[in-house]
Amino acid sequence: MANTLTYDESGKGWTSFHSFIPDWMQRLNNRFFTVKGGQLYLHNDEDNAVRNNFYGVQYPTTVKMIVNDFPSEVKFAKTIMIEGNKAFDVDIKSYLNDEEVAITETTLGVADFLDKEGLQHAFFRQSTLATDYSAKNAYGLGRVNSVLGSVITLYNDVPLGSISIGDTLLDENENTIGVIQSYSGKTITVDTTPIIIANTFVLGYKNAKIEGSAIRGYNFEVELTDDTTSRTELFAVNFGIAKSHPS
Repeated sequence: MANTLTYDESGKGWTSFHSFIPDWMQRLNNRFFTVKGGQLYLHNDEDNAVRNNFYGVQYPTTVKMIVNDFPSEVKFAKTIMIEGNKAFDVDIKSYLNDEEVAITETTLGVADFLDKEGLQHAFFRQSTLATDYSAKNAYGLGRVNSVLGSVITLYNDVPLGSISIGDTLLDENENTIGVIQSYSGKTITVDTTPIIIANTFVLGYKNAKIEGSAIRGYNFEVELTDDTTSRTELFAVNFGIAKSHPS
């Protein structure tokens, strides 16, 4: 993806990537102008600015960072605190090696943050990256005896300690069968009319964001996104992490 890069002469470094790609650009009397398609644009109009709208296209603001405290230890990501004038949407991924394959990932929305004395606080939710049978949100139900319409009959009684209405029913190959609508004795009713081979093992899967795996790894890639059109200020981002203690 092409971007425009800015260089700060006083800081002697590259500061930002920008989504706009002009045909020409020039600063005049502390005003920044660009030309695109023969049209002249003013970029730093504080009085009438619609933030992140370039040449009629609206873009989000994104800030990406790596959290790498205590790099030799596996850690849990627990909390985030944003010092700024608003909360952001957050995506966090964790890594256990340098292969760039996230092992856990979750998201936070603006509504997940709580304003405490002008600082935005939130707890990280559990991983939603993929089905993880080692997490507490996955549980076995048994093998299928027969299927009639949306009613699935097992060989064994439904284990009542784990199952809940609204859980997702999966087969042994991680294919989604449907959402559990009711259960009783040996039967489970889902919101579909599935075709399942007899003796297939099925399992339930609860909301991973609530009951999935913790965000855990040697380091974390965190991306903040703001898609509002008003002024955004970001001063600092703080993280609460804890050392993982393997059982």
